[in-house]
Amino acid sequence: MNRNEPSGCAAPGIGILDYFALDRQDLWLEEIGKSDWGAGQYLYRLLKDGQFHPLLGKRSRLLLLTESDRLAGFCTYAERDEILEGGLTPWAGFVYVFPQFRGRRRTGKLLEHVYRLAKADGFPCVYISTDHTGLYEKYGCTFFRTMRNVHGQESRIYRLQIVNMDYSGILGMQVSGTVDRPAGSTHPCLPDLPCPVSCGYIGGSADADGKKQDVYILGADQPLQTFAGTVTGVWHRLNDCRDQWIVSPDGRRYPEKDILQAIWFQEQYFMGELYT
Repeated sequence: MNRNEPSGCAAPGIGILDYFALDRQDLWLEEIGKSDWGAGQYLYRLLKDGQFHPLLGKRSRLLLLTESDRLAGFCTYAERDEILEGGLTPWAGFVYVFPQFRGRRRTGKLLEHVYRLAKADGFPCVYISTDHTGLYEKYGCTFFRTMRNVHGQESRIYRLQIVNMDYSGILGMQVSGTVDRPAGSTHPCLPDLPCPVSCGYIGGSADADGKKQDVYILGADQPLQTFAGTVTGVWHRLNDCRDQWIVSPDGRRYPEKDILQAIWFQEQYFMGELYT
């Protein structure tokens, strides 16, 4: 499994850490031990007893989602999980978000990071074993089959498919349209969601669900009513059918980190990846 980190969370104070690359693992282990979930306690014991890699695979990783230096959640990106038959790999396992951080789709950000790691490693999909129905469907996963786990119980296996989109016909396009949410305004349905960048749509073009194509306009110094510019990026949502185009009025190409930080206010609730 590739150790090169793909781009992850880009909001100030929010990040995803590799547990085994940290200096003070004891402090994070203590926080993991505060999980109120039985599987979380099992993970704690595996780490404490040095059995994580022998059980899950020597290249397996433990990802920690942090907010303001606090542990918000965790999950594994592993060679093996609780399903031994079939030779399936890799797995997203031990997916957990602490209660105080729930309600903001943080599970999706953990799975998004696993997705990026698996894609960098060249896998066609990621597997998840669970007894939940209706949870992982929210995060773009599809039911694969039922399999028996190491405890002899039936488990539902989901797949998160890795995709490679081709936006060569979109990137570099000159477009124009209308701004419906100027920078500084709020979402019409979510008054607590301010827009740090102008949001709009391109008249005459439709996205995958037949609606007008939504865009984020980066680089405008003041609120706009209309816009014109170059498509410099596409945010492909993994658990929603509506791509978001990134438009630059002056054609400037922004670093990926800057784009991700600019659109985080809304895209924190979706899984996705950026194409530039």
